[in-house]
Amino acid sequence: MRRSAFTLIELLVVIAIIAILAAILFPVFAQAKEAAKRTQSLSNVKQIGTAMHLYMSDYDDTTPSTWVEPSGASVDIYQTFQPYLKNMEIFFSPAWTQRVPSGPNACANANTPAGQFVPQDTTRCLGYGYNWGFGIWAGGALVAPQRNDNGTTVMPGVSATSAEEPSTLAAFGDTYNGRRYTISAIGSILNHYTGPQRNSALRHGGRFNFTFLDSSAKSIPMRAYTFNPAATPRGAGYIAVPSNTETIQRLYCLSPGTTVSPAQVGIPAPDMPCSQFIQLTMNGAFAPLSAWPN
Repeated sequence: MRRSAFTLIELLVVIAIIAILAAILFPVFAQAKEAAKRTQSLSNVKQIGTAMHLYMSDYDDTTPSTWVEPSGASVDIYQTFQPYLKNMEIFFSPAWTQRVPSGPNACANANTPAGQFVPQDTTRCLGYGYNWGFGIWAGGALVAPQRNDNGTTVMPGVSATSAEEPSTLAAFGDTYNGRRYTISAIGSILNHYTGPQRNSALRHGGRFNFTFLDSSAKSIPMRAYTFNPAATPRGAGYIAVPSNTETIQRLYCLSPGTTVSPAQVGIPAPDMPCSQFIQLTMNGAFAPLSAWPN
């Protein structure tokens, strides 16, 4: 009997078909994986927002405060919410595994007052931050401007009933911030971002997940800018805001007239309404902004 075998041409044809199928399917698999991460991330922020409402029901509808004691020990939101969530993993993003074990913006937070929750992993950065306002420390959203109470630095919570548009005021969202996690456009949201200066290179293809004061949640396309190319780390010189500029104020302001303190962010300007602070920043009044390409 004669043995049959594949010819070289037949083998090449099969290899070519496999290569074509791989080229078609691999991007599909990657997209499916990213979609799963985006869905998980949206679920995480939704659950954190639900925990905040449980917290506020116990504290007369007042949003959570954060503080640093004179010893340097600090308390952040993920610690405050543990009695309501009993789950630390929710605060980690499936799309970000950054570790910053030391330095002023380290992700470790083992230095906490006695009795406060300390996560087992004190070096991995959390994926979601609290809405401190457009500029970190300046107030304007779910906390008032930073103040000193007998040596304790406090970002005090505010009355949630004073929010003019709770369905568009962010509570938590995706961030690249280090410890004392926030989504502030200036000073935090891209602080540890090290990727290319392109909007599409940001997490989830440039669509950040947010939960809002009314407990709803959705993803929003973001646009980034560079305002200080010499910043260290580089991300400290970036800002990120919704690509629809008409929604920036609603995302970051408890109300348009809520007082913010730009000086707390290192901007030499007097206290002003939240909406004015955002308008001046986006118009380049404090520093020129260089928009990132898509």
